[in-house]
Amino acid sequence: MLSQKYGQWLASTGVSPLTLSTKRLPDCVTTGCKLNVSVCNMQLPPVWSSARKRRQVGHTNRFQLRGVTAVVAGSDLLGQAQVERSVRAGMNATLKSIRTAEFPVGGHDDAPCYESMLPQITSPQGSPVPVHSRPCSLSPGSPSAFKPVEKFYMVSRQTVNYSQPDAVLECLGSQWELHLPYLIKSSTLTHLYASCRKQRLPYPPPEPAGSKSGGRRCEGPHSRPQTQPSQRKRKERTALDPVFMQLPVKDPSITKEVLSFALRTLYAPDTCPEQWTEGLLAAAIHLGLPPLFERCLSEMRSRIRPSTVCEFHSVASRYKEESLVKDCEKWLERHLVCELSNSIYLKYLPLELLLKTLQSPRVFSPSEYQMFRTVLYWVYLQFNFALQVLPTHSHIIAFFSSWPREGAFLEQPEGQRFSILFHSLRLHGITDCHHLEEMQRTQIFPQSWLLHLFSTHYYTMLKGGDMPVSNFSQQAVRFGMVIDRESQCCSQTVALWGLYFLMSVARRESNTHTFNLQRLKPWDSEPPSRAWQRHPVSMMAERLVCYQVIVQSQNGDQWMDFCSGPIHHEFGLNMPSSHSEVFKLSGLTLPILVTFALALPPL
Repeated sequence: MLSQKYGQWLASTGVSPLTLSTKRLPDCVTTGCKLNVSVCNMQLPPVWSSARKRRQVGHTNRFQLRGVTAVVAGSDLLGQAQVERSVRAGMNATLKSIRTAEFPVGGHDDAPCYESMLPQITSPQGSPVPVHSRPCSLSPGSPSAFKPVEKFYMVSRQTVNYSQPDAVLECLGSQWELHLPYLIKSSTLTHLYASCRKQRLPYPPPEPAGSKSGGRRCEGPHSRPQTQPSQRKRKERTALDPVFMQLPVKDPSITKEVLSFALRTLYAPDTCPEQWTEGLLAAAIHLGLPPLFERCLSEMRSRIRPSTVCEFHSVASRYKEESLVKDCEKWLERHLVCELSNSIYLKYLPLELLLKTLQSPRVFSPSEYQMFRTVLYWVYLQFNFALQVLPTHSHIIAFFSSWPREGAFLEQPEGQRFSILFHSLRLHGITDCHHLEEMQRTQIFPQSWLLHLFSTHYYTMLKGGDMPVSNFSQQAVRFGMVIDRESQCCSQTVALWGLYFLMSVARRESNTHTFNLQRLKPWDSEPPSRAWQRHPVSMMAERLVCYQVIVQSQNGDQWMDFCSGPIHHEFGLNMPSSHSEVFKLSGLTLPILVTFALALPPL
């Protein structure tokens, strides 16, 4: 018997059923009986998808019908469930070898395609297919190749050979399939897994002896009794299902990318992130991963540089990691003036940390003026924090010279909080006339500060260089030099109140370095005449000088500090009194930071 829909079609065409030859019609146009008729030289009506043959692809082919759209019909609940299952299920070696008719998968075992490691839904015929010249050109180490969840599954499923998960963790809006041998490496996940498993599998209390139930339990008057074997099977089936866990994360620094890397370290401990940030340290603490936490600290120590030192110090202070805090502070003592002051990252340095660095007796600086310039740059960046490039020195000087309000900058409400920084500087060590004129032109210091500074300079020069030094480590004038290349000798000439000294570092045999300070005669050819023509000259035959040599050198991953301590020596004009004691050190490696601290005590 013909179906109603097919009869309507025949009536519209005007063709008699007798003209149909004997041939089996599609099942969709019949209702129970098989008709052996067909239409000669005419097109049959459209056939519905329910009569189409499915193509066997893997363990499910519900959604892979020829000619249907990529989206499963809303009424096809079984198809939707199988689609979701195919996305979440792992692919074993047998399934990976199956090739579909629409999309044959080719490749070699020795060169796997990382995109095929994740389950994918095959697009049906007729839907637009994206064309790629090389589908697998993105390497797994590429930062933007895959999403965080995909990166995790590539590592985890390859490690466990696509075995079924023991737990499913829901965190940050995604689900992460975990396996028990690797999950237990995290203390947080271990306790969470045990708690969720206990709540999911409450073992029923044993029934008392002589119970009338006889191994049966009735849920109601009309319910079907359940036997012990059926209950046991249900428990066994439930025990095989993954345990569902939820882990809330409130720390905004823990992103999905950070969480993906932290979970990947459970399966591959040697995995490296794109960059070591605060979020990794927070994730290691939140998940209870001590190896990852120690690795973060180690990597941060080895990556301290101008762009990271401020962030690492802030992270270490937040999590009370004193070792990383000290490493950042020691790095600032060595590189604040020479590196960080020439970088835009100087603006991220907190005021308290800058003040602590300036007051440290081990801080390295070529001169006291360089210390003043560093503080000046930092203050300028606090008022122009949006800048991405550090401006020129003349631009910064013009900014303070054209301060809109009357009076000195440190007397204004905006500048009073910075006065403690300038108080920590050794301004009495700035003796060059050009530098003093610049300090006066910037309108930073009040007139009382400048009057006291210039008066101190004047009386010191009249007294032959006598400096009122009560604390040598806090008042000595520092001169520094950097040795960053192999050379037999490195020297630099400095001047202090009419006395000229030659700071020299020589390399001897057996990797030994000697540090020496020599007084130069006024008529020697060493001092450049043009540079020193406006400096005073002391004609004293002998002058008592207190000096100290501080050497900082890198020994492997550690920096070593060496100090000669304060040494009093009376320098004359002739040998041997014109040379100081030789300070020797062995086993130094480049670069070497050398600081000579000088003070002229009253006679």
